[in-house]
Amino acid sequence: MYVDPQIKKFVEELASQEAPHPVEMGLEAAREGFSQLWRMVNPENRELERNEDLFIPGPSGDIRCKLYVPKGTTGPLPILAYFHGGGMCLMSPEDFEGTNTIISDDAKCIVVVPDYRLAPENPFPAPLEDCYATLRWLQENADSIGGDSSRIAIAGDSGGGYLTAAVSLEAKLNNTPQPILQILIYPMIDMAGISISRVEETMFLDDRTLQWVIGMHVGDNRLDPRASPIHATDVTDLAPALIIAADIDPLRDEGRAYASKLQAAGVTAHYQLYTGVVHGFFNFGGFSDQANLAVQSAVSSLKSAFKNES
Repeated sequence: MYVDPQIKKFVEELASQEAPHPVEMGLEAAREGFSQLWRMVNPENRELERNEDLFIPGPSGDIRCKLYVPKGTTGPLPILAYFHGGGMCLMSPEDFEGTNTIISDDAKCIVVVPDYRLAPENPFPAPLEDCYATLRWLQENADSIGGDSSRIAIAGDSGGGYLTAAVSLEAKLNNTPQPILQILIYPMIDMAGISISRVEETMFLDDRTLQWVIGMHVGDNRLDPRASPIHATDVTDLAPALIIAADIDPLRDEGRAYASKLQAAGVTAHYQLYTGVVHGFFNFGGFSDQANLAVQSAVSSLKSAFKNES
């Protein structure tokens, strides 16, 4: 099996620390450990015009968001709502700041990252409700942050990839506007399934960890289409999708399956597989060339979508 040399070095250095498995760490230690790791591997923050907190109304009180606005821009700007990863149980917007400041700067768009409620304290559907509320607030109030309500995209990685797919489906269920693009980065699409990659791929992320966070997040709701978008019966008329996948990732196969499901329903869906990289690589821009290539692919897709709607 080919492993990208930069990824191989990272995984070997991590293994040499002999840290316990995340499940054995316990939730609070895992939260702290993954946040520290993600801030270490993210690229350096870009200097922006604005990098601050934004509070928007949500279904259970205000949702704190991180707001990123690029320098040197005029007029209403396009917007990306980015839903961070962590299995709906871990992480915060700040853990993804390096990547998101780059996206804001390079795509010349406002980026809004909600600090959505986490399981197990707030299980399904709380994270989805907060992320959908974020999209709806942006669609109705884009001008209050200098944004263009006709040019709003959504994106997310891992658990945030699930939230991205689920928010697009939620908009369809509620007859509200679709985003102009959805970017699903190695998404958790099937909370009930055991694909081949879930069994075979165990480097960095394994199915034991996935089952742990899935259990905390959805409990007995694994087959609910709002929890597992692959089980949605109707995916027609959803936003065009870019699906970014990692070769060495237990979630690889379900991302490919969802791309096929969208394509079969007539939705434009592009599937990109990066070889020799592990789950999480999109945010490894502090050391990984392939991470930076994937981010620039997302930036290119955003710029194209924003231009087409301008």
